[in-house]
Amino acid sequence: MTEAQVTYRTLTESLLNDMISKIIKQQIVNTYSDYMSMENNTVVDSQVDQLLINFNQSKDINRDIFGQDKTKLKTNETSRYFSCENCGRKIAGGRFAQHVNKCLERKRKT
Repeated sequence: MTEAQVTYRTLTESLLNDMISKIIKQQIVNTYSDYMSMENNTVVDSQVDQLLINFNQSKDINRDIFGQDKTKLKTNETSRYFSCENCGRKIAGGRFAQHVNKCLERKRKT
């Protein structure tokens, strides 16, 4: 009987597959145990209910996940200017990523 030759590629693929399958299995176990603990926890707590109600009511579409005002952040971004390392222009913060993308594409073409 001949065995397949062990290479770095086959070894890394095997290790990666093992790690991914272990991570998936652990996530399934954690999710299932969380689900079962929620199902078994039927104690009604008025404080928890009130906190959930307050949390759901306090969601504001103008705030980010950290509670900062999005419009204020946007105006701060756009009023700030950054200089492009590639061409030396000063670009508004709100358009900087788009500019850098185009600027680097132009440089690659030349």
